[in-house]
Order: sequence, then structure tokens, then C-alpha cells
Amino acid sequence: MSLNRRATYNMLLRSSENRSVPFCNCEYPAVTRSRLTANKVERCRCGEDTSTRFDWTWDVDCGHPETKITNGTEIVFHPVYSQGTSVIRGTQPLQHGMHHYWEIKILSQLAGTDIMLGIGTDKVDLLSHRFQFSSVLGLDDQSWGYSYRGLTQHNSQLKYYGKKFSQGRIIGVYVDLFRGVLEFYLNRRSQGRAYANIPRDSNGCIYPMICSTSAKSSIKLINAASFKDSLVFNCMKVISKYPKLLEQVHAVPGLRRLADDLWFLQLREPKKTDEFQRNNLLLEDEALLCGLKKKKFNDIVTQSQSHTSQECENISEDQIYDNMITEEDTKKHSTNSSRTISTSSSSEDEELAWMISREFFCNH
Repeated sequence: MSLNRRATYNMLLRSSENRSVPFCNCEYPAVTRSRLTANKVERCRCGEDTSTRFDWTWDVDCGHPETKITNGTEIVFHPVYSQGTSVIRGTQPLQHGMHHYWEIKILSQLAGTDIMLGIGTDKVDLLSHRFQFSSVLGLDDQSWGYSYRGLTQHNSQLKYYGKKFSQGRIIGVYVDLFRGVLEFYLNRRSQGRAYANIPRDSNGCIYPMICSTSAKSSIKLINAASFKDSLVFNCMKVISKYPKLLEQVHAVPGLRRLADDLWFLQLREPKKTDEFQRNNLLLEDEALLCGLKKKKFNDIVTQSQSHTSQECENISEDQIYDNMITEEDTKKHSTNSSRTISTSSSSEDEELAWMISREFFCNH
């Protein structure tokens, strides 16, 4: 194989590895499909029944005049042809000091200069790029955007962030305006923290936003909810990290309703087999890794009295507690009265998880 062909092959391989898979296996209706054809494809509803809450919808009165918005949720950008960038924002600004989460389903194939979703302040001019093809969200310091090419942008600075997305994907946006954090989800799996400098003062308004340069590109808002920062919210953030604790919470009728209200905190689905293969990881390797984590955990519990606090601080939460809290583990914790407590934030989460498990789910 020549050097040029090898370079082309490697580029295509890296591109395919960074491309996400659809949320479901449904067939989406083609744009050119005739209404009279016998092979009619129904609209996919997967993922839309998880939550039907809409604290805001897309604003019909502002943005590109040629953009079509149906029921405040479904947008068709440039229905005829595209001659620039259309920017749409939500009807309500995001309240400061609260947590906000919404999801968007991609209904059409994406192509062109850029399709981005994210947030922006009320200083963003929605019509400034009406006749220009550009990546509007993140061009200045007043907006933050996640591109369908897998890039994020703020203040004209691009960075690699997550996987590429197109038709059939569900994109989630989590904005923590209590701590100033922005995070994106792809097919209900977190892509990690994108930005941690979101303004938290009440001087300006921050809106959900989306922009597209692609003709006939279509998206749908499937849920949008806001939550106050409270003890219940922070406890659920900790509990959601441990599947065993989460199962026990769902088993208590009085707590199940609280867990259902904060469903988006529990988006920690196991990796699928094809994703392991795509990333050259084997299920046997993951099982071996979990076994090593379990052995490390047992060694730490049995030798906790001989550990110094400095040694315990060097042990991360993921090394010990990831998917491993069981009833036997909680009993070991309850009998170990001299358990070492670290002052780090991750150790506080570990301590809270242990206290919850010991107080509510252990047999006294």
C-alpha cells in the first residue's frame, strides 16, 4: 500500500471511530419518500416517553424568519434552500442558581458548514449571520456551542470534545448555573464537562440555543426541565454513581418518586458490545479490570486500620467504588468503626454513599 493510500485509510478509520451510533435501530422516513408509497415508515418515538416535561420551547417570534417551528418543539431549518445561518433560542431564559437539562433528537441527516446546539446570552444577535455560513455558537464570549463535527467552541476557540452526531442521535444539554458548568450528553451518555466558566450572576440572561446552515435539517426538542439545587438533588447525584444503591432507592416507594423526577442524573448505561469492539476493548478485559478493582477494594477494607490518611487520599473514587457497592461491602463498612475519612470532595461523596447505605438499607 502506498503512503498516500495508507494516509487516506488511516484518516477514514479515525473519522469512523469518532462517529457515534444511532440511539435506536428505527428507520427514519426519507425526505424524498412519496406519501403514496406502500412502504411507509412511521416516525420514531424512541426516547420521547422518558420525560414529557417542557419548561420552555423554541421561540417562534425570534430568529430566522424562514425557519419553520411546529408546536414549539420541532424545527425545520431552511425548508427550501439555505443561504446562511439560522439561529433559534428558547422562549424562556435559564434561571440562575438552578440545574437545567434538555434533550434534542436529530430527525434528518446533517451536512454543511455546521449545526450546533448550546447556550448563549441575550447579547447574541440571532440575525447577524443570516446571509453567512458560519459556526455561530461560540464565535464570541457570549455563547457556547457543540458542533455535529464533535467540536465545542467558545470565544472563537475550537477544541475536540466528543463524537460526531447525525440522524437518530439524542443530544442532551446539562447547564449547572449554580456552579457555572456546561456538559453535553450523546445518546444519554455524558461526554464530560465542556466548560466551567458559565456566568452565574443575574445581570444577563442565558438562553438555550441552536443554529444550522444545512437546508432542510430538522431537530426536535423532546424534553426540557429545571431543578433547584437542594440536598435531595445532591444526594441523588451521589447515589446515581452507584447502581446498587440506586436499585435500593427505587425499591423504596417513598424514594422512587424522587428518583423518577431526577431521571437524567441516572444516565449511566453500560457500554454496548459494538462500542467495545469499535474502541478495541474486549469484554474479557473489562471483567478482569472489575475483578482487580474488587480485589483492591477488599484489600483496602481489611487493611484500613493500617492505612494513613495520606494513603487513602491517593485512592480515587473510580478505583474503588465504581459499580461495586454490595450488601457485603456495606456490612464491612458498618463493622469498621475506625474507617478513615478524607477531606477531599470525592471522599465526601464516598462517605455520603456509605452513610446512606448504612442508615437506610442495612439490617439493624
